[in-house]
Amino acid sequence: MNKAVTSVLIAGLVAAGLQLSTVQAEGEGATPTPAAAHDIIVVKSQSSGGVVVLGGTVMPEKIVNLSAQMPGDVEFVGGSEGDEFKKGDRLVALDTTALQAKRVQAVSQLASADAGYRNSLVQYNREVFTPNSQSNSMLGGMPGMFSMFSDPMRSVMGQGSPGYERHSNLYGQGVQIETARNAVEQARAGLRELDDSLENAVSYAPFDGVILKKMVEQGDIVQPGMPLVTFADITKLQVRVEVPTGVLNAIKQGGVFQAKLDNDAAPVDVEVDRVFPMADPGGHTTTVKFNLPVGTLAHSGQYAEVLIPDPSKQASAYPGIPKSSILWRGSLPAVFLVDDAGELKLRLIRVGETSANGVVSVISGIKVGDKILANPSAGTRSGS
Repeated sequence: MNKAVTSVLIAGLVAAGLQLSTVQAEGEGATPTPAAAHDIIVVKSQSSGGVVVLGGTVMPEKIVNLSAQMPGDVEFVGGSEGDEFKKGDRLVALDTTALQAKRVQAVSQLASADAGYRNSLVQYNREVFTPNSQSNSMLGGMPGMFSMFSDPMRSVMGQGSPGYERHSNLYGQGVQIETARNAVEQARAGLRELDDSLENAVSYAPFDGVILKKMVEQGDIVQPGMPLVTFADITKLQVRVEVPTGVLNAIKQGGVFQAKLDNDAAPVDVEVDRVFPMADPGGHTTTVKFNLPVGTLAHSGQYAEVLIPDPSKQASAYPGIPKSSILWRGSLPAVFLVDDAGELKLRLIRVGETSANGVVSVISGIKVGDKILANPSAGTRSGS
């Protein structure tokens, strides 16, 4: 019995010793990595400053907000966010059943008005060529025959004017023609109004692009002015920046500047597309749009920074290191410093701007002439 207990105790001590050795090895780190096993570079001077970094937003060059032009129920939605459409494709359509019924009624009214207009023309021509034809329809042309003898006497005696009566009859028929013509035009105008309403019930893609935001679903009830979709051409992107007045003199139409996107990509050249003619009186800034190169990997609404030369700032020299030499310990940047004995030491740094060739300026932590690892791996450890 005592031998069995002794064996168990010995086994437990051996296991505990192995675990303790493992923890000590992890705490102390692996065998220090010789500096000679890595590429070593010498920190050089990097000119920084003299520029101002302005934040902006990536947005399409062409973007439209389509709104409802008439009330109704949403009958059709062409797609969702990200779906592509060609120019002229249907995006959103409203129910037009009631409008179609009104159009049928308007077509009937137009036909009736046109028939009335043609009848007024016939009646006018009859009055011109056969005056008083209805009153002279009796046998022998009575009583028109008596009028041939009595009308001159009435005119001499001042009891009537046959010429003016004739003019009055023709004028009355002319008024009937004008009234009928106006009725036709009114019916045509009503039909055109309904056709415009039918056209406004459908929203078409104004150009090739994609839906950025959809605000309605099939079955929704909309009123005039309510937003339907946001549509844009994402093949041509821009960076919209609010530029302070003091820096605006450095920006000219067609000028090229450096921009950095928040997707950690390399800086790109952006060209000034438009400088707005009016400044914001509240923020004392002017809107400037920069064209991104075609094919740039960016999204609408993404944050971007544009580097603008600032004549009021003097350029300063800082240590410059390649981006590949920087490690991140949480949110803190660091590098491996190689001392005179060839041992590695982890050194936290503060970084500044990144140049177009990928060189990062270091504000503090190392100095010009220090030796660091050019491309440390994840397993690199400090030496003691």
